[in-house]
Amino acid sequence: MHQETPNTPEKKRMLIHCLDDEPRVELLLQRILDAQGHELRFDSSVKDFKAAVAGTTPDLILLDLGLGQESGIDVIHWLAEHDLVLPLVLLSGRGDSLLDTARRVAEGHGVAVRGVVNKGRLARDLPALLDELSAADPSNDIKPAPAHEDEAPPPLPNARRSYLKPESLQLAISQGAILPFLQPIVSIADGTLSGAEVLARLRLPNGRILDAGYFIPVAEAHNLLSPVTESLLDRLLEKRSQLAEVALDFLAVNLSAPCLEDGRGVELVRSLVTGLEGICTVRTEITESVATQATQRIQATAAHIKLAGASLAIDDFGTGYSSLRALAELPFETLKIDTSFVNEMFDSQKTLNLLRAIIKFGHGLGLQLVAEGIETEAQRELLIAEGVDFGQGFLFGAPMPIDEFIKRFPQRQLGDPVNALAYAL
Repeated sequence: MHQETPNTPEKKRMLIHCLDDEPRVELLLQRILDAQGHELRFDSSVKDFKAAVAGTTPDLILLDLGLGQESGIDVIHWLAEHDLVLPLVLLSGRGDSLLDTARRVAEGHGVAVRGVVNKGRLARDLPALLDELSAADPSNDIKPAPAHEDEAPPPLPNARRSYLKPESLQLAISQGAILPFLQPIVSIADGTLSGAEVLARLRLPNGRILDAGYFIPVAEAHNLLSPVTESLLDRLLEKRSQLAEVALDFLAVNLSAPCLEDGRGVELVRSLVTGLEGICTVRTEITESVATQATQRIQATAAHIKLAGASLAIDDFGTGYSSLRALAELPFETLKIDTSFVNEMFDSQKTLNLLRAIIKFGHGLGLQLVAEGIETEAQRELLIAEGVDFGQGFLFGAPMPIDEFIKRFPQRQLGDPVNALAYAL
C-alpha cells in the first residue's frame, strides 16, 4: 500500500550578502551557509557593499552595526533613501539593546528586519533563523484583502497620507457620515465576548469607508474632535435597538482632550449611559497622552464621568512618559496595554520584560488589564500565561459595522457565553 509522505516546505537557496568589517566572521558564515546550501557574498567595505547591492540584488542582507566610521545605521538610511526594500538580519556584538534599537530605526524607515542576532551567539542562532527564512512561503507576505469591499486600505505613513479638507469633514459631520464601528473585546482565556470598543469611520459620498487615520488628524488640527465625537455617539444611539440584540457587558468610547476640557465630554457620557441603560454599561477610554496632562479640569471631568455611571480606562498605556502620576490622580479601573508591546514582545526581550512589568504593575494596583493588537495564538497564549484579563485585536475580530457585529456575535441563549474566537475573521 502506497503511503504518502507529509508535505514539507521546500527550502529556498538564498544569495546572502553580508557587510561586516571582521574577517573572522566571513569564515564562520561560510561554514554555516555551506552547510545549509546558501551562497555567501561578503564585503568589509561599505563602498563595495553599495556597489554590489546596486548591481545584484541579494535575497537577504546580514548587516553588522559596528562598521567603523560609517555605521550599520548609516547603511539602513542609505537603503531607505534609495528605496532598496531588502530584508535584513542585523548583527552586533555590542548587546541586545543596541540590536533592538537598530531594528526600530530600520522599521521606522520602511526597511524590513527579518531578525537580529547577537554576534556572540552567531553560530547558535543564525542557522535556525536561516532555516526559518528559507522555508518561509513568500505568499505569507501578501496582505489579505479588506474584509469589506468598501473598507479603506490601511493608513499610509503620515508623510504620504492624503487628508480631507476641513470643509469636507465639516460637511460630512453635518450629514451624519461619521459611522460607529465596533471591535470586540474578549476574555483572553476562553475567548468569550465581553464588550466592544466604538471606533469612528467616515463614509464618503461615493460609499467608500475611511478609517480614523484619514480624518482624525484633520479634526485635531481644526478643532473638530468634539463634533466628530458627538456625531459618532449620536449615530451609536440610533442603533440602540440593534445593540440590544447582543449581550454586551460594556461599550468603550474614546474621549479626546478637547471633549474633556470643554465640558462636553461629561454631557456626552451622561447621554450615552442613559441611552444604553438596560443594554450595557459605558467605559470611557482616555489615552495616556491626554491623561498625563492631568489638569484640574480633566481631573474634575474624570470624576464627573465616574459619577455619571461610566468607568474609566487609560488607553495606549506605555507610550507616554508621566503616566504613573496620572494613574494616581485619575480614577481609572482599567489599563489598556498599547499594541506596540504586543507586536514586539517576541522580537525584543526588553519589550517583553517591560510588558511583564506593566502587567505586574497593573495587578498591583487592582486594575483590569486589556491587551490591544492581538493577532496570533502565540501572542494570546503568552498573555494568558502572564495573567492578562482581556484582549482586543484581529485574532478576535476586526472593527466592523454594527449590523455585521450583531450577525457575528449573536445574543447569548440561556446564559451561554459567545465565543469570539469562533466568529473571528
